Amino acid sequence: MFATRQPLIALAAAAIGAVFLAGVATAKITPAWSYLSKPLRTELAAKSGGVVYLPARTPLFYRYRGGAKVTDGVLTVTFTNRVRIRQGLWRWTKQSFLWQVRPIARSRDCTTWAPVAQTFQMSGNKVYGSDANGGEAWRCVVDRHGTAHVLVASHAGARFPLAGYGFVVASGLDVSGRS
Repeated sequence: MFATRQPLIALAAAAIGAVFLAGVATAKITPAWSYLSKPLRTELAAKSGGVVYLPARTPLFYRYRGGAKVTDGVLTVTFTNRVRIRQGLWRWTKQSFLWQVRPIARSRDCTTWAPVAQTFQMSGNKVYGSDANGGEAWRCVVDRHGTAHVLVASHAGARFPLAGYGFVVASGLDVSGRS
């Protein structure tokens, strides 16, 4: 009797596995940059010389709430945590982190931007971390116009390990042409 149940159990397990994998394959991931509206991203790109670098990933429940700006060539965006009170109702917290895109000379070594405490290889990008200013991570990029930038995620009310900030910085990309 046990011998006849084995194929049925194996078949059931395979069916459940196929349903699970199909669900994973069709799951949609919302990139963090999409929390900023298309008109706002377009405005920020115009003020930033045609490019706007934003993170694709943030820690769970961190969202853009407001106040993104470009001042003296520096893009600044705050991402704030929110907690779920009940289904459909969320409350903003005081925990947030700061995303910045700053200009840097192409000839300058990215490691000289701030004191390096740790170096990470994340998502194919070299990311640097510093314990200064409550913790920050950064990496350098060169945009399609040949301008160099430093992408920085730093403390602004939320304390993450440097790898947490690195996770955000590694996902930064130019989203000026995305809808």
